Amino acid sequence: MSEPPVKVVFLPSGRRGPVAPGTRLDQASRQLGADVQSLCGGQGKCGKCRVRIASPTTAGASLSPPSAAETEALSADELADGWRLACQAEVRGNVTVDVPEESRAARQVICKAPAIKAITPNPTVRRLQVQVPPPGGNPPMADWERLKAALAFMDQAIPPAPDIPGLKSLPAILRQGEGRVTIAVHADGRCIGILENADAPLAGVALDIGTTSLAAHLCDLATGDVLATASAVNPQAIFGEDVISRIAHASAGTEASDQLHRSIIKAVNDLLEALYHQSGISPDATVEMVCVGNPCMHHLFLGLSPVGLGLAPFVPMISQSVSISARDIGLHMAAGAGVHWLPLVSGFVGADTIGALLATAAEWHDKTVLIVDVGTNGEIVLAHENRLRCASCATGPALEGATLRHGMRAAAGAIERVWIEPETLAVHCRVIGDTPARPVRAVGICGSGIIDAAAAMLKAGVIGPNGRLNRNLQTPRMLAQGNRLAFVLVPAEESATGSPIVIDQEDIRAVQMAKGAIHAAGRLLMEAAGVKTVDKVLLCGAFGSVIDPVAATIIGLVPDIAPERIVAMGNAAGDGARLALLDRARRIEADRLARRMEYLELTLHPRFQREFAMAMFFPHKKAIQSFKGLS
Repeated sequence: MSEPPVKVVFLPSGRRGPVAPGTRLDQASRQLGADVQSLCGGQGKCGKCRVRIASPTTAGASLSPPSAAETEALSADELADGWRLACQAEVRGNVTVDVPEESRAARQVICKAPAIKAITPNPTVRRLQVQVPPPGGNPPMADWERLKAALAFMDQAIPPAPDIPGLKSLPAILRQGEGRVTIAVHADGRCIGILENADAPLAGVALDIGTTSLAAHLCDLATGDVLATASAVNPQAIFGEDVISRIAHASAGTEASDQLHRSIIKAVNDLLEALYHQSGISPDATVEMVCVGNPCMHHLFLGLSPVGLGLAPFVPMISQSVSISARDIGLHMAAGAGVHWLPLVSGFVGADTIGALLATAAEWHDKTVLIVDVGTNGEIVLAHENRLRCASCATGPALEGATLRHGMRAAAGAIERVWIEPETLAVHCRVIGDTPARPVRAVGICGSGIIDAAAAMLKAGVIGPNGRLNRNLQTPRMLAQGNRLAFVLVPAEESATGSPIVIDQEDIRAVQMAKGAIHAAGRLLMEAAGVKTVDKVLLCGAFGSVIDPVAATIIGLVPDIAPERIVAMGNAAGDGARLALLDRARRIEADRLARRMEYLELTLHPRFQREFAMAMFFPHKKAIQSFKGLS
């Protein structure tokens, strides 16, 4: 017989309800909508899910004993005071949990608006109005056969067979509209659907599935206009911040993999509902979707296990472009709507890279250009002399704010810009959401802020080219906390958490690891092409678009180049999906681009580790430059 449920209360939100004994606190928070932050997929590594039990003396009866991960992350005094990691503590009795500000999952600011691009529509699906004659003959001709006869009379392609869900509405529409029917027809002749509203625009969706965030654009297929845009945090983040964590979760079995699949399909359906609400377009008029994303997101969306992506030789189940029925995976669109995925290149270079190449073609065609998508997985392409070379490197989530001591996503309260006065070491920060009318105190620091901070600390002498914090610096901003040295960005009395917001040595090392991987990958691609410099660097992706080019140059995020030649391209992957949605010729081009790509496997390159080690320096061991001139 199963044990009776126990009651969990989360403060200050007041969310409460019954959960089964043995449920972890982070799982309970998701069930009850309390939104406790989770960045490492419940592995106890990031320490971002710290919560405090309201009655520490009863914690022993209410929760499981502290795990090894908790005793490492929390001091004995903190454990005695009721502090626990939500991803480790299991509920055994009724308990009240206080979730501090820094452990709450704030709403992320997602910068994935579509770029303005003139597109001449040539869609795969188009609208066709048909006048269907009344029943005649002996016996009277059926509704579907009369529709086919009318199409033949118009010299149109004849659908080989009816789409059963779409067929259900045909009799009523024929009789109400006096034989006038508006259908959505695919280029191959298939009848995608029968439109109840003959005047509504025929719409499609361009979807960018990122590891961290999702963005969807609803477009008029006839005009190319963007009718609505919606974005959201990828809900799979609760299972792990990066693709490796999600692959590890999927490795637990079919149910775990299905769990990741269901979560992304639900999130996409929520985005679709938001698009319909904004635009007034109905699901039956939304007839196609084009998707981009990395190989792991591709597999999880399609319901394929990503486990093979995490095992040598790291190959996907399928790399060619894929077209499936939207209803086969449970998407709320027209009855016969299709979903098209752009092709993959390798196990870690995906359709998002192909989309970015489509969108930026005018920038790199016949030039020497480095295209960099900065995310939890860095994807780098070098275009040179009509050849495309690419590589992928694991940057980890540090450049997106995760895993840092006070890191967070780009949400209200996140430090996004940092300036340090070299003479006084006074720190100035810009905080997301902060305005004179409505001040917002800092909660933590996000990706663009950590890059700014590293560059500013380097220029001010707070850290050296080797990344080490300067122990000899005489300033109250330099704190020694046990064996860890940290630099204070925001003092305790000015932060939203009541604790100082700092950058410590481990944070700097995480930045060095991430930027070193990207720099080394770019340098090796350039070496393979026989070039020593590039005409420009294109930074793509929601995060790449908000990086300050000067700060990126100072820390050596990319191989040596003047800041003015670093160009932010916005959400190029999403723009590529929109191009492929509105112009079917771009899908053919996407397939060609994927076949042209020459993949460089960095893990097998004999000099990657050496280049990576040298790129750990700011900006690079070979290029120690004067930072005072970059401001």
